[in-house]
Amino acid sequence: MVTITLPARDLPDSVIDTAHGRIVVPGHRLPEKKVEVDPALVADLVKAARANAGRAYAPFSHFHVGAALVMADDPEGRIHAGANIENSSYGVCSCGERTALNHAAGLGFRRIKYLAVSCASALDAPLADRSPCGICRQAIKEFTAKDFSADDALIFIDTGDNSGVLCEVMDIERLLPYGFNFGGPAG
Repeated sequence: MVTITLPARDLPDSVIDTAHGRIVVPGHRLPEKKVEVDPALVADLVKAARANAGRAYAPFSHFHVGAALVMADDPEGRIHAGANIENSSYGVCSCGERTALNHAAGLGFRRIKYLAVSCASALDAPLADRSPCGICRQAIKEFTAKDFSADDALIFIDTGDNSGVLCEVMDIERLLPYGFNFGGPAG
């Protein structure tokens, strides 16, 4: 096990007074978070995500995404994997992250522990080109703790082997600040 420190973020609100009222640009405050992770499991998840990216059905975008996750409430700690599946009716498409999550949720699991994502076509690209899309970010949020505790889900984004870096890591608050939270079943 290793300890990972997710850094604190403290961006203050910005307030502009106008003749019509105040305009507020919300800041964002996150405390530092220390989490214990098993690097061997992270490496296995990244490897599984990358392997699943190779199984993607992406005849339109040619953008192959794989995901692998472990659910916190799965006592067996199984790896659930998925790949993006495209369709000529674009609304039917499913991203790799949601495919893996739907598999785990279909088995009754409700809390993500670790999620690895690999975009085989963009391993050396900037983080924005390799991280989950907006829909997936919201889907991931639904299956994370509502109190953003230290044992909240971690998302590992594959960087490719050429850099010598296994992955980049963040939690859902760093991936999706201000995500919608209706108060679903996870937590």
